[in-house]
Amino acid sequence: MRINAGIYKRHNIYMTNLETTRETSDKVRQAIFNLIGQYFEGEVVLDLFAGSGAMALEAISRGASKAYFNDINKKALAVCKKNIDLLKIDKPCILLNYDYKDAIKRIDKESLDIIFLDPPYRMNNTKEIVEDIDKANILKNNGIISFEMAKETETSEVENFEILKEKVYGIKKVVIYKKVGQN
Repeated sequence: MRINAGIYKRHNIYMTNLETTRETSDKVRQAIFNLIGQYFEGEVVLDLFAGSGAMALEAISRGASKAYFNDINKKALAVCKKNIDLLKIDKPCILLNYDYKDAIKRIDKESLDIIFLDPPYRMNNTKEIVEDIDKANILKNNGIISFEMAKETETSEVENFEILKEKVYGIKKVVIYKKVGQN
């Protein structure tokens, strides 16, 4: 697996090789960045179900200024750390080892521009996850959530969010939500 674009373009990164983690392929990762924007100017991102951290690493490579990496699995988080060290990233990278509900409580209010979500497909509570993020108030107005899910998963409308895009890539669907503020 490798970084697709930016300052770390073509650098290989480690995969978790864990049965509980499903890596986002280079092709799908590139497609997601085509949906949300190719390059960034100082955005703060959260990879909430990080696995290897590929989504946040890609965002940093493309100009994000800070990244949170969260995974409940300590082995996956160790791979994130190994990848950060491998790329010699000098931007702030905060590693969190929590269930997603606890992780979002540890992030400053309205501090995030982009959140990447790729939970285990058995967690088909997509609406609840986005609502939990909204309640925690960690995403700025006009902030983006990139949500990867099984293609069969029903896309949920969520109050305070609009669905910008929805695309299917093989066995997965990507839904891009934009926070539109409080009603």
